[in-house]
Amino acid sequence: MNNLSLVILDGNLVQDPELKELSRDRKVVNFTVAANHGFRSKEDNSKEFVSYFNVEAWDKQADAIAQYLKKGSRVTVEGNLRQDRWKDDEGFNRNRVKIVARNVRFDWVQKSEQNSRAA
Repeated sequence: MNNLSLVILDGNLVQDPELKELSRDRKVVNFTVAANHGFRSKEDNSKEFVSYFNVEAWDKQADAIAQYLKKGSRVTVEGNLRQDRWKDDEGFNRNRVKIVARNVRFDWVQKSEQNSRAA
């Protein structure tokens, strides 16, 4: 039985996506999404911070992401968590958690549209 590891993430690309062609018909794109968070403390002070999430997408979706998105692009990512584990060159155990995207929505809101919504 599979356990649930669903993630929905909204944010902006930190850098341009990196597309790698693994074979003639397999491609992967890697990118990092910055998500802003905020909360109000007991002293009624607003605190804000940013979290960075590594994301990978495959094949046709990878092509579209590499073609249309760039640093600063706003996206909504739906996917699953995956943990990679390995031993580094010195023999230490290493790991990282990333999001494997099932769906990436390109949020194409134009600045002029944002300004009219704010008015």
